[in-house]
Amino acid sequence: MKRFVPIMFAVASLAGVLALTAASARSTTEGTWTVTPVSSGLDSPRGLAVAPNGTLLVAESGHGGDVCAGSFCMGLTSQISRVDTKTGAHAPVVKGLYSRSVAMEGITGVDGIAAGGGKLYGAMTSFPQELASWSCAGQPSDCAATLAAARAQAGQVFTFTPGGTFKTLAGVGAHDYDWAGAGHPYSTEPQNANPYGIVAVAGGAFVADAGANSLDFVSSNGTITVASAIAPPQPGGFPADTVPTCVTIVRGNLYAASLSGHLWKRNGNFVPADVPVNDANGKSLIHHVTGCTSDKAGNLFLVDMWGTPGPPIPAGPASTAGTGSVVELSATGVASVLARGLDFPNGIAAASDGSLYVTVGSTCTAQGTPFPYCAKGGGIIRLHG
Repeated sequence: MKRFVPIMFAVASLAGVLALTAASARSTTEGTWTVTPVSSGLDSPRGLAVAPNGTLLVAESGHGGDVCAGSFCMGLTSQISRVDTKTGAHAPVVKGLYSRSVAMEGITGVDGIAAGGGKLYGAMTSFPQELASWSCAGQPSDCAATLAAARAQAGQVFTFTPGGTFKTLAGVGAHDYDWAGAGHPYSTEPQNANPYGIVAVAGGAFVADAGANSLDFVSSNGTITVASAIAPPQPGGFPADTVPTCVTIVRGNLYAASLSGHLWKRNGNFVPADVPVNDANGKSLIHHVTGCTSDKAGNLFLVDMWGTPGPPIPAGPASTAGTGSVVELSATGVASVLARGLDFPNGIAAASDGSLYVTVGSTCTAQGTPFPYCAKGGGIIRLHG
């Protein structure tokens, strides 16, 4: 049932939660870490990156648009914004990006961003093959322009600049969709692709494809190589397949984590090894991971979007709102929770001062939703010791 992760969230179009907003006057603590609201009013915020000059950047997946076929609506409402971490103000750097909204799946757009190797990268949702049969018959006047942009951007890894220049680099979604259809053994839905998480390295970037269940390397000249394929989890859980969502580098090794609650270390192997993230009692601290990063000391940080089995139900008796957390796996292998009780957190970035920035209310649009915790849209919080 996983077509497009993040949203991934089966009922995610019903959307997440923003219990911590920039309007809040109070910080909360978990252990020795303090959680402080930074910004609100974001449009489905997902990945974060800190630019070389220290500017905080956020990927906003948008809110779809008015070009629709049934419950599938698209628009150019996704964007990448810069955030003033002192005032919470945010402004678009790159706008007019593809945003895809599907009932029972939610919203995706530009979901992952990364800074490294002197470049800024982004990963765009989906694959262009999905849009091949779309027609503008009976659609609003902006359909032709929207559809053309969507087809050009879907599944792309791209580079951008602080000044707003945008350049497509590699059609990872199109590549992985074809690769999966050619006999990918690790997917319950062979014909699928969804570039989602990204980390920049010297000479290119690694990408977690949440649809094809693969890790790709995209070189700086646009060459795509499938670096790893990840086997599905045991049957019976949610999601039904792996859904790798994030990648990061720790002490020279590539790590990836998934919506199915796993962390892997690649260690140069095509099939990476599962790494436990357990507390002192042997209980796993991760359940549905959507973001990861690391610091210079070799500590690994994971965003657990919600902490209960099953889909991310946003409200009612079975609501998973307020169950998200940020987990640390230290350089010595000790796992601990740095912050808990978060409402659908998603992306994470480490700042040079050792603090962490995390998106919350990641399924909340800036326009708001019927749920009170989305009244101020999505947001960003800061974790600091």
